Amino acid sequence: MKSPLVRLIIFHSCSLLLATRAWASDDEKLELPTVFIAVIARNKAHVLPHFFGYLEQQNYPKSRISLWIYTDHNSDDTEDILEAWAEAKSDDYHNVNLTREESDAFYADENGVQKWTAERYWHVIRLREEALNLARSLWADFILFLDCDALLTSPKTILDLVRANKTVVAPMLDSRSAYSNFWCGMTEKGYYLRTDDYMPILERERVGIFSVIMVHSATLVNLNHADSRKLTFDPARLEGYSGPQDDIITFAYSAKFAGVEMFVTNQDHYGHILASTESPAHEIQELLNLKLEVTVDGEPLHVSPALVSFVKPAIKDTLGFDQVYLINLERRQQRRERMEYCFQELGVAFKATRAVDGKSLNESYIAEHGIQMLPEYADPYHNRPITAGEIGCFMSHYNIWKDMVDNQHRT
Repeated sequence: MKSPLVRLIIFHSCSLLLATRAWASDDEKLELPTVFIAVIARNKAHVLPHFFGYLEQQNYPKSRISLWIYTDHNSDDTEDILEAWAEAKSDDYHNVNLTREESDAFYADENGVQKWTAERYWHVIRLREEALNLARSLWADFILFLDCDALLTSPKTILDLVRANKTVVAPMLDSRSAYSNFWCGMTEKGYYLRTDDYMPILERERVGIFSVIMVHSATLVNLNHADSRKLTFDPARLEGYSGPQDDIITFAYSAKFAGVEMFVTNQDHYGHILASTESPAHEIQELLNLKLEVTVDGEPLHVSPALVSFVKPAIKDTLGFDQVYLINLERRQQRRERMEYCFQELGVAFKATRAVDGKSLNESYIAEHGIQMLPEYADPYHNRPITAGEIGCFMSHYNIWKDMVDNQHRT
């Protein structure tokens, strides 16, 4: 016969197991864990309307989310955007703490906003450490370190990360290149090391949750795990650390010293990350390229309704030509909308021209326009007569050439 103590322990263990299963299967039975989101923003006016637009769409109770947002050293509208968003959305969340530090546009040792100087590294290290300690002091269950360049397009990103139940985990974010927010290898000096494990994860040849050497830009830390107390961004707290003074590398080393594995999950298409660039202009161009590319398979990037006024339309011109034409079949409305969106983002002024649809051609149209077939003509590749679609394509271009002649366009 089991003693009362043994029965109590067994009952307690079973209760914990049942509670975990209940939370995992039905979020309505238990409150979801609290998430403290830390955001550091500098000169991110171009991407913040999209960043917050996707954050608002996260399928996670806003009452369980607190935001800590810090900004300084700006030379664009970052502060105005943060203030506008906080004013419009702070009541939706458990708490929104926005700090705007009065500062010059540059650090004292900085000669460009994209340059990472020693002073800037130490400043970011101090801020991340401050956010981590604040989340601990508030007894938050999780802290999510989120860069403004990380767009969490999947509404279930935060929920999936929480359910992963890892001490440190990140969603794999796609870019327009082989760049992402995780490393599979690192040298002893803390530099990136190419490994054979990286591309299969990046290209989703392997799908799952994988142990990696480093994650960054969108990193969730489970503060309920005891080992998370050993995690730090501050090199001074790591005995024997001789690596670079870099926040994400120091954090990765602290995890290694603490025996904490870092994980990345590619079980969903969680979002996008902008690759590092050499200048603000290149960063804006990188975002523009992403805006155009995502429309190939999906919708345009979402914008927070509270920040629509901050999205500045491109100044339109005709690229040095007298006229730019957009040809589109009337029945291809979705393609027309995408083309118009791309031209709008590119700042291209255009004249829309309805294409001649081969499916609507009939004998009267052909006779009216004097279209005659060459005797015994056959397509040299397919060895067949000309099709109605090819006639429509030719007439579409003919109409444009006619408009060019009528309007005396020269370039």
